[in-house]
Amino acid sequence: MVHISKNMDNYNQSGYGYEQSDRTVVGDFREKEFIVVSNRAKNTLASISKWVKFLAILGIIGCAFLIIVGIGAMLFGGLIGSKLGGGEVEAVLGASTGLIYIILGIIYIYPLIKMLNYANKMKTAIMSDSQIKYEQALANFNTAVKFWGVLAIIGLIIWGLILIFTILGFALF
Repeated sequence: MVHISKNMDNYNQSGYGYEQSDRTVVGDFREKEFIVVSNRAKNTLASISKWVKFLAILGIIGCAFLIIVGIGAMLFGGLIGSKLGGGEVEAVLGASTGLIYIILGIIYIYPLIKMLNYANKMKTAIMSDSQIKYEQALANFNTAVKFWGVLAIIGLIIWGLILIFTILGFALF
């Protein structure tokens, strides 16, 4: 059961007193599990969610451009290479580069959508003081951050392998 109170004057739970009337206490008091969201925290969360939404929208637009460029590289990369005197290798490079761009664009959209969901749910949570909405918003942000972290780890591993193979290549030749 969730209890929401706009005015928790002199409320004391486990030694923590909330004496300011600008705070909202949300949670189940029987289980001693609750969250206190002050107006200052709400303003900060609102500001963060606006910036996250802005960055997510920019990222989604960037992914769309990445996919469009990838399609263009697949279609025209080989054609341009052959017109400039290239052969089959240039055609394969154009197609593979385009495919990589398309794959990256598709992969990057997922965390950006999660970030957009975070921003929208956080706005709803702030307006409604809903514990469930706060949890949903934070779960979306957590998913996005974990995804970016895993991508960063994969990227570091790939760059490390490239570095190792480059050093081995120079050492052997």
